[in-house]
Order: sequence, then structure tokens, then C-alpha cells
Amino acid sequence: MKRLTYISSFTRPLMASEVEEIGARSVKNNTRDGLTGVLFCFNNIFYQILEGPEDALNRCYARILKDNRHKDIFCLEVENNITVRQFGDWAMKTVRLDESSDSLIRPIRTMLNSLARTHYVLERYSPFEVLQGLQKGEDPLAWVLKTSEKTILFSDIFSSTTFAESLSSTEFERLLGIYYDIANRSVMENGGTVSKLTGDGLMAYFKASDTVHALSAAIEICRRLEDVRTSAPASDPAHYLYAGVGLCSGQVREGNIGSAAKFDYTLLGDSVNSAARLEGVSRKVNPLVIFDDSLLKHIDKPSTLKKLGLYQAKGKTENLSVYTVDYPYTSRNITIPDLKAAIAKFRTASSAA
Repeated sequence: MKRLTYISSFTRPLMASEVEEIGARSVKNNTRDGLTGVLFCFNNIFYQILEGPEDALNRCYARILKDNRHKDIFCLEVENNITVRQFGDWAMKTVRLDESSDSLIRPIRTMLNSLARTHYVLERYSPFEVLQGLQKGEDPLAWVLKTSEKTILFSDIFSSTTFAESLSSTEFERLLGIYYDIANRSVMENGGTVSKLTGDGLMAYFKASDTVHALSAAIEICRRLEDVRTSAPASDPAHYLYAGVGLCSGQVREGNIGSAAKFDYTLLGDSVNSAARLEGVSRKVNPLVIFDDSLLKHIDKPSTLKKLGLYQAKGKTENLSVYTVDYPYTSRNITIPDLKAAIAKFRTASSAA
């Protein structure tokens, strides 16, 4: 048998009669399927423990994931191969903690609130795949590396070291916030996954079948940064906020890397390294979005496609054909030395003040 514990939030406030109806239906379905458990409701939170035959429990949990009365579903624990039920007498015991004044209930309320808050925090820090696996009732710690086809996107702020040296910590953090809001939003709106933030950049990835969306995300990062630069006066460091983007498609190894002490869910492989190196090319040419032939295998050639020439990446014996997309906002209109000099003036002005 299997036991599963999850927590979720109500999509809307539920009346007492609706909670009772959920409990009654659960008793009926669980009796039919041989499941037992308990359901706590408090402060718009569901906390439920289910146990029973694995196939029946998996079907029940799949229904819960699709139930529009739930949101932010988070699987807290999965126990496989259990032999003894903890709630064998309850097809589904429903407990409404809001209505109980028992002093023993108060710590349970506190615990559920803490779990809900922890879930909210974990969502912001944990990899999407790990959260998705937990939501499905899987154990991410048991995952092994797998091979998949991905399109990798690397982005990095130009002259971030000069920014950090020339600005106050508050101003530099504001600049990072502007960049990350744009970059994260552009990736996620186009269906990508942000894998990691690197301090002044990010790594993201897309399914190979969504390569056109990866390119759209790269273009959108540049367009939104152009809007920021245009609207900011020359006295604002955001006027000089540029970022390069490199993209590459190919086979990767995906999954857990690390040790028993610390795991990181990440992607490994030549395509990952190539995307990072292609992003570096944007420092040597005016175009901001750089990619190679691997992308063109997955998309129709855009009308704005422009071949930049051949590039020999570090560690490669053959030259790569590199490309960009030619929009007004996907090129720099300032050289790197001039950009650094303009940013450095903020330090001079600060020292003079």
C-alpha cells in the first residue's frame, strides 16, 4: 500500500456545507476504492492524508490535482510499501479546525499555517521540475539523470562588475531587480523554465519543440530592456542596462547532481556550455542575441535572421556558424569601452559629492 500527505489552498472560500459535501463524497469514493485517511480544513487550507492500494490512491490524487477547488497543491510526503494503515477506521475523517475551540487544536492550526507559508517560500526557490514532481507524489531524491532534448538560454548583464564598483549597493540591487523582473518574466511567459540565477544573469531552458519560444524570450528580454533604457534619463544607471543572450539546442543530461548533503536539479552537456559561450560572443559584436545552427533545426528561418560569420568556441576544433535576429532593439548602439566609461562616471560623481 501507499500513503500520501499533501497540503493545498482553497481557490475560493468554501462554505461549511461545501466542506461537508467534500467529506461525504470522499467517504463514498474511498469506501469504493479501499482508501482511508483524514482531511483537515482551516483558514482556506486543505491538509489531507490518504492511504491504501497504490493504483487507487494514484487515481484519487490525480482527481485532486484536477479539482478546481484546490490550488498550490504540494505533496509533503509519499510512503511506499506500507503494511499498516494509520487511519483504518476512517474512510475519510473530515475535521474543520476553524470551528474547534479545543486548546489541543491551536498548535495544529499553527502548524498548518507554517506549512502553507513554507510551501509559498519553496515555490520561489525550488526548481520547477522538483515542485512538479512533488505535486505528482514523486520522490525527487530518487530521480536519476535522464537524457533529453532542450534549448538552452543564457543571459548576462553587460559590465556588471563596473556597475557594482560604481554604484551604491542599493542602486546596484535596484538594477538587478529591473533585469531579473524582465528576464524571468520573458522566459516564463514563453513557456521556459528558469534553472538558476547567476548573480548578474540566468540560465533557462525550453523543450526542443518550443525552440521558437526560446528565441521569442531572448528577443523579448532585449525589447523590454530597450524600453527601460529609453525611458530612463542619462542620469539613471538603467539608461545603460544591456544584456546579452546566447542560445543553443541539443542533447543534455537532466536531473540531480550533488551528494547526500546537497542536490541541485540541473542540466549538463555540451549544449549548455555552448549556450554560455555564445552569450559571450555578444561582447565582441553589436548584436545582443546570438545562436548557432542547432536552433535552425527546430524553427523556420525568421525573416530577420542574419548570419554573423564563423566563431571558434573555446574547446572546439571546428568553427561554428553564428546568427542573430535583426531588430532595432537586439543590437548595442554603444561600444563596450564607452559603456564602461559611461557607467564609471557614476562612481566619479558619487566621489565628488
